Amino acid sequence: MLAADRSLASKITTTNTPAPSASTDSTKRGGRKLIDPEALARLRGLSVRAKQVVDGVLQGLHKSPHQGASVEFAEHKEYAPGDEIRHVDWKAFGRFDKYYVKKYEQETNLQAMFVVDASGSMDYGAEGMLTKFEYASTMVTAMSWLLLRQQDAVGLVKYAGEVGQVVPLRARLNHLNHITAALEKTKVKGKTDLEKGLFSVVETTKRRGIVYVLSDFFSDEEKPFRMLRQLVSRGNQVTVFHVLDGDELTFPFKGMSLFEGMESDQRLLVEPNLVRKTYLERINKHRADVRRRCLNAQVKYVEVDTREAPGEVVLRHLKSTASKARGGR
Repeated sequence: MLAADRSLASKITTTNTPAPSASTDSTKRGGRKLIDPEALARLRGLSVRAKQVVDGVLQGLHKSPHQGASVEFAEHKEYAPGDEIRHVDWKAFGRFDKYYVKKYEQETNLQAMFVVDASGSMDYGAEGMLTKFEYASTMVTAMSWLLLRQQDAVGLVKYAGEVGQVVPLRARLNHLNHITAALEKTKVKGKTDLEKGLFSVVETTKRRGIVYVLSDFFSDEEKPFRMLRQLVSRGNQVTVFHVLDGDELTFPFKGMSLFEGMESDQRLLVEPNLVRKTYLERINKHRADVRRRCLNAQVKYVEVDTREAPGEVVLRHLKSTASKARGGR
């Protein structure tokens, strides 16, 4: 079935409408509104989508009982007598009419490199939703903005069968324009070679920092994980965001369907009910294998379901990182 192609994702033509995607009720929690991916898909432009995500994340951070508020090491708390005025976040005051203080655990600014899969399989997206690449790009842009606003350096590597583009590390806020432009002009196509993308990170980063990898990992090779281990051994904090579409996780198709390989010329006409069980076994094995390999490489693993609001994924990551930082004190 689909496993005959290196990519489990395919373009699909069906005689019936796929089953509804998962509910997005989770995008409203504790009075916080995090825009759902279906609504984001209706917005034009990566910058506009990312701004919506950032706004929701910042609200969530300020309302959270957890204090962690920066992408990795900073904290926000309400201003109290004795706090230094220079640490007040005036942008937060303008938005929430309350004083919040930023505190940093280390003076050295961070370096964060995003490694984004732009291969053919990332061009899949359920009808009316963001493609996996669009979803990953929205996350990258939102997280880059959060990093740059605290004067951390951000860079980008796009890859498919070859390294498509490297945007060097910069800490200026207007560098976000370069990140956004690089993502928006991407032609998502070709096979996957994550090893080349990671090798580019090794070559371009001179000191340890943070590496974020966003991919569906539809590749059978072990080599990328050896490269991830090498990055960890050099003192980098590595996080993998394993981006999967809801259709890939649930296989909701009904009626005779034509599946077209997105990284090959293969086509398969099949009755979904006949292959659903085998497909789900294979995709679940794929998910478990990627998770296991990440854990073995001492890499943080985050599975991303594109039916969930990107802001929820980013916010959960920030809280998890902040909790880990506090626990390590």
